[in-house]
Amino acid sequence: MKIIVIGSMNMDMVMQTSRIPEVGETINGEGFFLSGGGKGANQAVACAKMGADTWMMAKVGDDIFGQSLLDDLSNYGVQTDFIVKEAGISTGVASITVKDGNNSIILASGANSCLLPEDIRKLESELLSASAIMLQLEIPIETVYEVISVVKGKVPIFLNPAPALPLDDYILQGIHYFTPNEIECRLYTGVEIHTIDDAFTALDVLRNKGIMYPLITLGEQGVAYYNGSNNVHRSGLKVNAIDTTAAGDTFSGTLAAMIVAGQTMDEAVSMAIQASALSVTRLGAQQSIPLLAEMTN
Repeated sequence: MKIIVIGSMNMDMVMQTSRIPEVGETINGEGFFLSGGGKGANQAVACAKMGADTWMMAKVGDDIFGQSLLDDLSNYGVQTDFIVKEAGISTGVASITVKDGNNSIILASGANSCLLPEDIRKLESELLSASAIMLQLEIPIETVYEVISVVKGKVPIFLNPAPALPLDDYILQGIHYFTPNEIECRLYTGVEIHTIDDAFTALDVLRNKGIMYPLITLGEQGVAYYNGSNNVHRSGLKVNAIDTTAAGDTFSGTLAAMIVAGQTMDEAVSMAIQASALSVTRLGAQQSIPLLAEMTN
């Protein structure tokens, strides 16, 4: 059962700080480290750590960061045959500042912007052989549209609309799993989510757009989702958050791996909540994602 993730790969440059500096101000930080990241790569690692046969389709630069990211994915068990090194282009980079467990991020897309529709068409047969396709919005939107046009109605699609960008309704129609957070969800529904009832209203709007199983992540409040029969709310787990980087990616990747493995939506969401909660108790992105062996059913 193969999951193909089409998306971004970044080198994360992470530093912790006691406060965010003002414009023109220099302050001291601590705990600097480099870490493999990018929403696509993070979700691929989550899938692989949960036991799924996972393949990554992406582009990196022909630089030391690109090779490092390839090595990291291979070490996590992600197949990298569909990752291309783009000559003369830098690998994507994210500058991440962590304050009190929350993060602020600046992205430079680099080679991620070079993953184009023609690259997708070359691998159409591979995409159609997958058990599931995972997408995010850190690659060119026309590439996302191309993937969806190739596989929609033939292979289940997991679409995590982050960072949130406007999407045509015809693209959303027929998407199997759609996983915005409450802020991203507002762009697609017009619903301000303050309560669980608001979240259920937003789920209904998404379903009316043709999305089969919408899920809205609500941070500490857990997840609201449609399980095929009813709108459901699952509370989050209370943990001591150290770094929220990749929490959403951990949720999305775990959800996909569990669904492909044959779990029900309710079972898959429960596992995804648990994995996401564990990830925020650790620093970094991919290294913070737990293994399936660390999970409890």
